[in-house]
Amino acid sequence: MYKSPEERMKISLRRKEVEATGKPFYTKYEDVPEGLFSETQCTKMKQPVSKNEKPAAYVLNRMWNGYLPLYKRNDLQ
Repeated sequence: MYKSPEERMKISLRRKEVEATGKPFYTKYEDVPEGLFSETQCTKMKQPVSKNEKPAAYVLNRMWNGYLPLYKRNDLQ
């Protein structure tokens, strides 16, 4: 599913915005601890993100031009 740069910026945050949340953030996917997943991964695990659910952390994704939210889940795959 292609999203325009404008659509991507609605989902991802700039570094200062992430820092302001006070939540952990990572610059590499390799540094993300177990149990944190992207919205897409949560959906694939059949544990979708609820409408009012807040992210537990963020990870830098250069393709999305910013930090994407990560959500805490038990990996049941």
